[in-house]
Amino acid sequence: MKYGAIYLRLSKDDNGKNESESIANQRHLLLQYAETNAIPVRFEFSDDGITGTTQNRRGLQSMYRAIEDGLIDTVLVKDLSRLSRNFIHTGELIEEWFPSHKVRLISVDDGIDTAFTSPSNDIFAIRAVLDDWYARDISRKVRAAIYAKQKAGFCTIAILPFGYQRCGTEITANHSQAEIVKRIYHAYLSGSSVCQIMRDLNHNGITDRKWSDSSVRRILINPVYTGRLYQHTTEKASYKSSRRIRLPSEKAILYPVPRIIPDEEFMHVSEIMQKRHHVKQAGHWLCGKVFCAVCGANMHISGDEENGRIICSTRKRFHTCTAPSILRKELLRMITDILIQDGIAVSEPICRKLISAIRIGPEYITVCVRYRQPLWNM
Repeated sequence: MKYGAIYLRLSKDDNGKNESESIANQRHLLLQYAETNAIPVRFEFSDDGITGTTQNRRGLQSMYRAIEDGLIDTVLVKDLSRLSRNFIHTGELIEEWFPSHKVRLISVDDGIDTAFTSPSNDIFAIRAVLDDWYARDISRKVRAAIYAKQKAGFCTIAILPFGYQRCGTEITANHSQAEIVKRIYHAYLSGSSVCQIMRDLNHNGITDRKWSDSSVRRILINPVYTGRLYQHTTEKASYKSSRRIRLPSEKAILYPVPRIIPDEEFMHVSEIMQKRHHVKQAGHWLCGKVFCAVCGANMHISGDEENGRIICSTRKRFHTCTAPSILRKELLRMITDILIQDGIAVSEPICRKLISAIRIGPEYITVCVRYRQPLWNM
């Protein structure tokens, strides 16, 4: 037997609008409607504090899975904006996805019930566009308000760099963390490598965090420790996307913070990092595609074309993985041989598009490709 489900959502933007939007009031409204109309409701799904512009919501995805499992035939929402503020996705749900799964959708405030033909059903597209426009407008106003605060001299960064803390509206140095920052710079200038510093911090239990070579390197290249904290360096590509794009440097807004490291010391560290090639260079096309088949971690690619090696990052950092390393040129040679055997012209652009992932284990290497099944094993 199939049952009804209620879906509740409250975003941060809705939270202060009025009490009728609260999760409790949505629940009361929908259960009252279901009881009045003899709809058996057995399931409840909710997302509290999550925007309707994204579909990556735990409650929503759980509801989709229950529908696909054949447990639900009716979904009740307070209004269409609870379901989604993306008019394209709202249209797909109402016109395609729900009907294909034989699900009846009821939007109480909008007067929409897909089990019946009514004028309200016909204008749902207009309501969906208005919900989408509302989300776009709110996003624009929030960005403008944050930018205005930054220009007025306020720090709006949610997570401050290690070494700093918020004291009211001011940013001050966290003295215990600042001493660790100084220790890292002093060790590096004394000849210690990034990995040696990482191991020393972890071995001596410095703070309750787990240090990695990348976290040490971030401290060594961050100009904030010379008293310069930059805001407005990135922005979201779209109000519907979580991807961020880097803005031109001239758009950055400087926020002065207490100095922890002198300029001369920071510049000296930068020069040493350049000589040791610790400053990030343009990555090899294999970067992000090679994984350890033993522990699942990304594999680190280093060195030049002749002597470069590929090694498990867990093994490199913590020596806890037994996966073997491999010469980069050897892996490329093996891949090239297989492509040639398959009659595929070998070039870097072709390999970049064709190969989606490589997993390296103690006895085999698996190459996952985008347009071929089964996977290659070497």
